[in-house]
Amino acid sequence: MKQAFLDRFGTVGAVVAAAACPICFPKLALIGAAVGFGVFAPFEGYVAIAVHVLFVLAFIGQILAFRRHRNKGLLAVSALATVLLFIGYYIVPSSILLQVALVGLVVASIWLAVELRRCAKCTTSTKDQPVLSAE
Repeated sequence: MKQAFLDRFGTVGAVVAAAACPICFPKLALIGAAVGFGVFAPFEGYVAIAVHVLFVLAFIGQILAFRRHRNKGLLAVSALATVLLFIGYYIVPSSILLQVALVGLVVASIWLAVELRRCAKCTTSTKDQPVLSAE
């Protein structure tokens, strides 16, 4: 359950921090300014660092979830989103790459939530069945 909390906290935090970062995520910042995140504009450098930290935190949550589910596609989407974020910030400064990375992180988080729900159904259905012993 820690990995689900870590992933969700990182994803929600990254989206909220991105909404407060008008230079990095201009389209999302429109929504952020509408709800009052424009007050964080003077602290944009710190908000950008928070986006980095929260992306890495969400990726760590995805790695912990991978240890349980072994879903390579889920881990690949999360890793790609995290790599795209750092490429978009440091190698090829592009707000489009940053927005694609943010969407990828949200998709990976939703996919993990679906995976956890599916896994919970599997474990409850196997608990209901009687265990047959080979005697």
